[in-house]
Amino acid sequence: MKLRKIRKLFFNPGYFFRDALIRKYPISTNQNNIKFLSEEILIDNERNILSGFNPHYNIDIVYSWVDSNDNIWKKRKEYYLESNIVKTERFSTDDARFKSHNEIYYSLLSVAQFIPWVRKIFIITDDQYPEIPNSIKDKTVIVDHRDIIPKEFLPTFNSHVIEAYLHKVPNLSENFIYFNDDFFVARPQEPSHFFRSNGLCSIFTSNKSLKIMSDVGVSTATLTASNNCNRLLQATLDTSFDKPLTHTYIPLKKSMYEKAFNLFSEEIIKFSPNKFRGKNDLNLATFLVPYLQYLCGLSTPHLDISYYFNIRSPAARTFYQNLLLVKNTHNAPHSFCANDFNTHDFTGNKVYDSELVAFLEKYFVTS
Repeated sequence: MKLRKIRKLFFNPGYFFRDALIRKYPISTNQNNIKFLSEEILIDNERNILSGFNPHYNIDIVYSWVDSNDNIWKKRKEYYLESNIVKTERFSTDDARFKSHNEIYYSLLSVAQFIPWVRKIFIITDDQYPEIPNSIKDKTVIVDHRDIIPKEFLPTFNSHVIEAYLHKVPNLSENFIYFNDDFFVARPQEPSHFFRSNGLCSIFTSNKSLKIMSDVGVSTATLTASNNCNRLLQATLDTSFDKPLTHTYIPLKKSMYEKAFNLFSEEIIKFSPNKFRGKNDLNLATFLVPYLQYLCGLSTPHLDISYYFNIRSPAARTFYQNLLLVKNTHNAPHSFCANDFNTHDFTGNKVYDSELVAFLEKYFVTS
């Protein structure tokens, strides 16, 4: 046994046995099947390869956000739920989809800490105003649904509809990164992780399969919308894609949104009246536009090591522990998504929201 390992055994026995067991029985806690505590190999290689290809053009961020605690918004949602005649997809109206735990505040903190080079941060809301960290207030702009979505489709509670009109944000740069409010940057990152100096952007694909998920027979709104996009791509461009994107931030180009509208405007307009996620939805931000960028030679597959977990699940505590363990180390992932998926599967943990906030405080506030 090497001297270094002997020292670890005597002075840090917990770490010695942890590392030994992980090497023999590796675990994966991310969406990309990367083994836990091996992240640094890939991330260090990425830094070496891309360090000379950072772009010098503007890159913005666009968030979509809603506060379900807003009574005016809540009454509007209830009214349209009662009058809705369109068949909605599974979990489309679940309260968890809209519930705010103030995640966006910590997500914005993660941007301020780890990718401070972004030019502007646009937050799309329904006449609401989130708490914004002081450090980035000067670069944050609130955008109302009315500023980007045609009035005949408002109000909307359908994230697919909101995402279909991201490119309409006033003064948005050509290159931008789309965030949900539960996406978090987990480590310092260079612009080249998202965009290259020659204009190419990354497409972060996961290790999942749309076909396998469809064959299982458990339909979700995201899966339905992805399959709908594939049918359009197959019919129009004679191609389709089996891999969904990693559920994390997404590099996008405004001009490719416009191309998507030129190609598929009829289908986009057709689902835009859906107040909640429906059977004919398309997910432009998370499938159609990224793959259109790829088909047009404007993006290239890239790896974003990202944790994804349900904050109501008992497993969330393990994710919190693992993330805190690798915080500020070379094994920290690129990102993570702390998702509030639905109110039905896990009902035992009554303090899941306070546990989430306590974890986010430790990760982004406590040194």
